[in-house]
Amino acid sequence: MANNWKPVTLAAKVIGHISQGMYRTPAGAIKELISNAYDAGASYAKIHTGFPRFSTFSCEDDGTGISKDKFIQLMEGGIGDSDKQAMSNIQTGTNGRPIVGRLGVGLLSLAQICSRFSIRSFHESTKTAFEAEIKFPPYSRKELDQMVSEAKNNPSKVIRHGEYRCVDIPFEKGNHGILVTTTSLRDMFRKTMANLDAFANKRFFHSKESYPTFERFLEAIANPKLSSLYFASPYDQLIFGIALAAPIPYIEPTTRKGGLRTIITDIPPIGVLQNELKSFGFRVEVDNIELRRPVILPSNKDRVKASDCLVPDKPRKITFALKDGVHSEEVTVDKYDIQVKDRDDTFQLFYFDYAEKVNGYPLEFSGYIFLQTSRLFPKEYNGILIRLRHVAIGQYDVNVMTYPSAEGPRFSMLSSEVFVRNGLDDALKVDRDGFNTLDPHYIRLQAFVHSILHEEIFPGSWEEEKTRNKQRREVREKASISTFGKRLRETTNKKFTKIEIVPRTKTHDAAKPAQLDRATGIVKIYESNAEAKTVLGRKKNRGLASRVIAAFEVANQEHSADKRREIFYKLIGDIFSE
Repeated sequence: MANNWKPVTLAAKVIGHISQGMYRTPAGAIKELISNAYDAGASYAKIHTGFPRFSTFSCEDDGTGISKDKFIQLMEGGIGDSDKQAMSNIQTGTNGRPIVGRLGVGLLSLAQICSRFSIRSFHESTKTAFEAEIKFPPYSRKELDQMVSEAKNNPSKVIRHGEYRCVDIPFEKGNHGILVTTTSLRDMFRKTMANLDAFANKRFFHSKESYPTFERFLEAIANPKLSSLYFASPYDQLIFGIALAAPIPYIEPTTRKGGLRTIITDIPPIGVLQNELKSFGFRVEVDNIELRRPVILPSNKDRVKASDCLVPDKPRKITFALKDGVHSEEVTVDKYDIQVKDRDDTFQLFYFDYAEKVNGYPLEFSGYIFLQTSRLFPKEYNGILIRLRHVAIGQYDVNVMTYPSAEGPRFSMLSSEVFVRNGLDDALKVDRDGFNTLDPHYIRLQAFVHSILHEEIFPGSWEEEKTRNKQRREVREKASISTFGKRLRETTNKKFTKIEIVPRTKTHDAAKPAQLDRATGIVKIYESNAEAKTVLGRKKNRGLASRVIAAFEVANQEHSADKRREIFYKLIGDIFSE
């Protein structure tokens, strides 16, 4: 390749993102290459990380490719300022795929993981091909800050960031797509990824090899000993992040006994979505593993699986008030009460579909909010994930779009996905990792989520948990009383066999806290007695307190101090060893 290096120039609005590292994770950077392949009509995007040494990286797709002229346009000021969708102009591509619209940052994203890379493109429509090389300078923090300052003072200014060169190569008939390769990986990326001490496949399946299948990967991260992917290896986090972000189908039910699956696709409208994702004919591979959306719900240490859950045939319709500033409307959503086999747990899934004009522009989204009765494990499923035309924007937001109220542990039980069909384009940041939170479309979506949580989901879950806990206490109390009755019978040689709490009366207070009815063998405890009332005061302690009173009264009817002590300590020991 000739030594004719030319400067890469950027739109001023991009430089601020570069100064912040552009993407929060390596997966965030790599997902741009996948999105570009998807938009270009590819049937696959294949990534090779160079596992386990991570000294090389490549990404290959069989899309339409990019022409040399378009590539040069991007290099000379088009990055961050190209092909952005208009709010009223949603385009579709291969197999009816809704296209997010490329901002040209896919190539630039590689600056986060390497200092230099090569690209080879075979452009299908023009039957042309080229090879190019891009290198990025090692800017200091001071130099980046200076460029950011200049960009703020002069937004129309273009910034130089690296160099490129390219040459034509012969077009090969039948060949189309893009191949990106590099051996100039940044030391921080290479060393971080090569740290496999916490590699989940090694930890749980005793293998130092990469995962043989995606199902094995899911089994590793779903292990109850792994509370968060923070405690897994960076390589595990990379696979999860790419799988989560890509516009690919969810995991499918497996025929293998005990295999993992998700409850999500059991919900009819999400089953329709799954079929749509499959119809796009797009797959993503990482180190020869074909990925799926890694959403496994339910997800908990109790190992409740989707196969343990009974999804009702028909949901219940519920209505809540959506409040967005002065705007207010009644919204109806579907609620699925999901029973769990052999347990008294009931999980909840709320499915919604919303379409309205906001500030004169259409906003259309659907999605679900899933609430289980214990923490999500790993916690990376916790919160809300927004997908713009099937591509994940960032990761799960554990703060649920800055939900303002305190709901205690319920936040750790909630997982949600929102599928935006139309709208939010103007709110999308240039790195496609987040939104402008002042955008009217974002504010309406935020109001929708906050309203349903505040008006319906959290209040309902509090009431259900109170009812469930009350039922559990009653069952435990019944069992404790039965056990105490047996101990009472043994200790008193069948003189007394059970206890009974006599409700307080309005006429008069009982003279004694308790009465030993020898004819029936019942120890009667009177709530209307002043002394007993102070002990039986709190409902949750009522059963325990009544048994302590019974133990004292039964022991106290003995004539010998030693015998009283013996019986009392025996019964007290039985009570507190329940």
